[in-house]
Amino acid sequence: MMRALKSMTVLATMVASLLLLTGCASSRISYRRLPAEARTFIERYFPTESCVYAERERDDGRREYEAKLSNGTDLEFHGTGQWKKVDCGYSFLPAGIVPQAIIEDLAVRYPGAKIYKAKRERGGYEIKITGGLELIYSADGTFVREDRS
Repeated sequence: MMRALKSMTVLATMVASLLLLTGCASSRISYRRLPAEARTFIERYFPTESCVYAERERDDGRREYEAKLSNGTDLEFHGTGQWKKVDCGYSFLPAGIVPQAIIEDLAVRYPGAKIYKAKRERGGYEIKITGGLELIYSADGTFVREDRS
């Protein structure tokens, strides 16, 4: 009985370790190892910044990338290089990253507000603006709701 319990404990530990190792692995990479679409995005929207850190992650079998720019901006990309999240921290998102419909709605609904973080999710966008508001928009840029952070 004791031997069986010990064997089960060892087996459970091995399975848990294997899941941790294969479930989420990351490694630092050079800027040129980012997908072409990700590099194009960085060069288009952040032409004066350099990439100070890049990382490739594998999470649940999906490849994703992260990059940090010299101005502190954090970026996340899908395996294809399509942007997933842009967090400019203390500066604002460059024009053109989110759909124009969101920019136009923001100008009417929250005059003077600026976007400093955007996340593209299935079915739409989650943006954070000055004043601590989190706004949810559909994929076509239609306002869905407001959350206070």
